[in-house]
Amino acid sequence: MASFPFPDDLRTLQRQLHAVRNELTALHAHLPPRPAGTEAFVDEDGFEHPATPAWTDEERQTVDALWARQRKLAHAVTVHPFWSTLGADQIAARAALKHLDSTAESDDAVETPKS
Repeated sequence: MASFPFPDDLRTLQRQLHAVRNELTALHAHLPPRPAGTEAFVDEDGFEHPATPAWTDEERQTVDALWARQRKLAHAVTVHPFWSTLGADQIAARAALKHLDSTAESDDAVETPKS
């Protein structure tokens, strides 16, 4: 993948965006499946579905705050002035920025032969 001279503030915004997305993913993994919860029921195949609890007010507020932060960061990345300096390379650069840290990590993971 081509490398681009991303400004430090854009790199920081993208890293913050990844962090918020990771935090949301981790939070959702531990929350009940639906904010309002569900009553127990039996589906048409006879499978019993247990009741699930609703999210607490604190959980709702946390999720809402993280989604708001994610929208704000995504907007800041999208409208950053750097993009207007690229012309036809803009799409490739946006893709490269999304994978900036994973590319660096995979480059670091490459082992060099020992002599």
